[in-house]
Amino acid sequence: MQSPKRHKPTMQASLRVLVDPNLMVTIAQFQHGLFEDLRGRFAAWRAATVSAFPQRDLFVASHNDRRVVLHEAIARGEIGVVWRLEACNLDLTTPAAMDCAARYGRAEIVAWLHDQGYDCTTEAMDAAATHGHMTILQFLHARGKNCTVNAMVGASEHGRLDIVRFLHTHRSEGCTVRAMDYAARNGHMDVVRFLHTHRREGCSAVAMDFAAAHGHLEAVRFLHAQRVEGCSTYAMDGAARNGHLAVVQFLQAHRREGCTRKAAVAAQRHGHKEIATFLKTHYQVDTLPSASRKLQKKRLAPRSLPRLLRVQSIM
Repeated sequence: MQSPKRHKPTMQASLRVLVDPNLMVTIAQFQHGLFEDLRGRFAAWRAATVSAFPQRDLFVASHNDRRVVLHEAIARGEIGVVWRLEACNLDLTTPAAMDCAARYGRAEIVAWLHDQGYDCTTEAMDAAATHGHMTILQFLHARGKNCTVNAMVGASEHGRLDIVRFLHTHRSEGCTVRAMDYAARNGHMDVVRFLHTHRREGCSAVAMDFAAAHGHLEAVRFLHAQRVEGCSTYAMDGAARNGHLAVVQFLQAHRREGCTRKAAVAAQRHGHKEIATFLKTHYQVDTLPSASRKLQKKRLAPRSLPRLLRVQSIM
């Protein structure tokens, strides 16, 4: 009995196998590499010296870090690009990726990274709180992620009372005096009042100093009436320099710290003549800069006679 005749593979059959799209996809799934459409992003990264985003907000140590390509896509919310970069198996995805997504409020990317098994650092919740991304903050909190005191400090600085309330109610990290200090500096009185009523950290003298320098009279009044930390001469110096007459008048009437001679000099230099006159009326200050004062004193001082040389005669 004759054995069945074997057909030799032809060149055409071999080519059909090699160009089969399904086979190509199967092979590519197990290979590392860069998709052609992503090459331009890496070329642009190598050509640039700095990123379009602040380096700190990208959570990389330097622009030379190739994760910049991924993190820029995250910052822009380009989730499709993020998926494709992850598929390239380039080991670009680290906890800093979710930190970056939380910073820029990219909730969909945060959720996707979490579903892929990636973790984050405390920077994620801190950044979400600081920049007002409540949805992401709640998402991370519900999944057992942690934050630091910087979360409430950052939310206070940016006037996000809703986030301050959430952190106060659901978290135990608390804050520092910087929370009320920065809220006062930026005039967020609802946050200042909440922290004063519900938190024990309090503030420092910097709170009134900042509030005065930035012209927030309501904050200055509140801190004077409700707090005991007081202020320093920086309060009136800053208010005078920045032209906040009402604040200067309040501090003069109700506080004892006074000012330094820099207050009148700065007020005069910046064209706040009414403030300069007010300070000269109530304090022993002048509006002459230090260098000019020294020069004037030097001109008015009596000239000393040249020292006589004692010549010894040779005997």
